[in-house]
Amino acid sequence: MSRSRSAATMPTPARPVELGLAVLWFLVTFTVFQKDEYLLYPLALYFSYAVWRDRRATAPILVGSWPLLLLPVWAILSSPMGVVPDEAFRTGVQMLLSGLICVLFAAWMSPRRIVLTAFFATGVCGVLSIFFTSYHDGAMTGIFAHKNMLGAKMLLLWAAALCVAFDPWFRLWLRGAALMLAALAFMLILRSHSATALVLSLAIIAMIGGFSFFAGDGRRTPADRIAAGLITIGVLAIALPALLSGPDTLVDAFFDRLGKSRTLTGRTQLWAYAEGVIRQHPVTGYGGGGFWRYQENDLVRQIFAKFHKSPNQVFSFHNSFYENTVHFGLIGLVLTVWTLVWAFGRLAAQLLQHGGMPFIFFLAVAGVELIRAMVESELMRPFVLAHMLIWIGACFLSKHRQNSRPMPLMQPPDPQKPAAALRVETP
Repeated sequence: MSRSRSAATMPTPARPVELGLAVLWFLVTFTVFQKDEYLLYPLALYFSYAVWRDRRATAPILVGSWPLLLLPVWAILSSPMGVVPDEAFRTGVQMLLSGLICVLFAAWMSPRRIVLTAFFATGVCGVLSIFFTSYHDGAMTGIFAHKNMLGAKMLLLWAAALCVAFDPWFRLWLRGAALMLAALAFMLILRSHSATALVLSLAIIAMIGGFSFFAGDGRRTPADRIAAGLITIGVLAIALPALLSGPDTLVDAFFDRLGKSRTLTGRTQLWAYAEGVIRQHPVTGYGGGGFWRYQENDLVRQIFAKFHKSPNQVFSFHNSFYENTVHFGLIGLVLTVWTLVWAFGRLAAQLLQHGGMPFIFFLAVAGVELIRAMVESELMRPFVLAHMLIWIGACFLSKHRQNSRPMPLMQPPDPQKPAAALRVETP
């Protein structure tokens, strides 16, 4: 009986060719290019089949990660009430597939393998951005559509490269290469002329350093360090409302220094529009893809005219919480917040328990994406690598709970022995 239980919960490593497909998936969900759907959808279908094929490994993780499926299931169930039911249903299915693929990758790979795969995929795009780039008002765009996208995408390479470079489990040559790609990522962030990306790159350094100091050793971290970290979080939570409210605050000075308006380049006006739209369909929303329909929606045409957009451009409310509420209603907003709280709680718990650069990476990515969610509308969108990394990291707690043996602490290897560059059997 014990043997059958152990077999039922034993992790299922991916086959070598499937690891290559995982790298390809990371690439195609990191950037957008013409005809990418010919890669994206066949890969999604194959990985969906693999979830069923490897169900002995994926089912326990899926059961333990059920909050990840709440918003996709709601998007599917509410699709008949959407403005365009077919589009709303398709969006819900894509969100569901995205969650299932996260579960699959957690079953297939270790946290360190996930970080390394993200590092390789983003590094390829970073290198390509040097040789294939265009310029807009003196700013580089790389292989991406515009300069702000280059800055935002390079944040993920910046975080992955730093975490690989400072992870003692990897060989020195790989850590040296990671340092060079980190320098490349920071250079591209500077050349993108994106003030937001520059600020977030500094925030990533602060998060990696802070998490490493306060909880990097997991259970072995001294209690006084953990207490100091919690006190710091408490002080910031109390101080931030004062910094964000009132006239002539530090926030105003910060925006002035960056040459930005406190309206965040018109975003606050967009949010006012979003609040009015939400009042029209407060419970179920417009459904996925139901609002931004230029030809059929007078308000959309009005917004496009106000913000000088052409009819063929893609636009959003530049806030993930407003965007999700418009399309999935207040119920969708509650489910979005619930999923985030669940994911952050799991990532923090794993860092405090196990330590190690992989969990620092997942938590740093989650922090950056939460900040970006306040000014961009990508959070919870299907097939976006940065968000999938958050959910994959959260799924590892279910995987480790199902293992027959306790997960070891994230300790560096013996300095007398070479560290493996790809150590898939380690957590």
